[in-house]
Amino acid sequence: MDRQLIGRLAIAAIAVAAVAATVVILGTGDDPAPAPAAISVPTTEVPQRAPDRTVTRTLAPTTSTAPAAPAPSSWQITYELTGSGTATVVYDDNGLGLVHQELSVPLPWSKTLTWPKTAVAPTVQLMGQSSGAVECRISVNGVLARSAKATGGDVVNCAGRLS
Repeated sequence: MDRQLIGRLAIAAIAVAAVAATVVILGTGDDPAPAPAAISVPTTEVPQRAPDRTVTRTLAPTTSTAPAAPAPSSWQITYELTGSGTATVVYDDNGLGLVHQELSVPLPWSKTLTWPKTAVAPTVQLMGQSSGAVECRISVNGVLARSAKATGGDVVNCAGRLS
């Protein structure tokens, strides 16, 4: 077998393992619903609660007069693979562990994706293999989140849950 085919098979195996791990971590969502609790009717009248109170305080002025930037409503994910020649690239294109593969892409390579902001930070994944040295980088909203390097035909892998 040639090295490129072995590399593709290794990347596919890693992708399958990543999807399987995601399913195990996230579960199937088929947890049974808890049994409803018995509702008892009070035999005496419930006392009224006190009215709500408003507390007001003045904060000391800060040294900066610029308003705070609002939290972004989406994740901007930038995948980068650097090196020379061509590479096989596998990346998560939606934050849910479902991977996309591109074959024989010229290096350097990059792709920027926008995912909707969710309550749970998504998982990012970028893998690449080239005949020479290769480096992967993942940036989130312009800030480097993950990076790794590999040499001569090894698979480079940048993966993890965003924080």
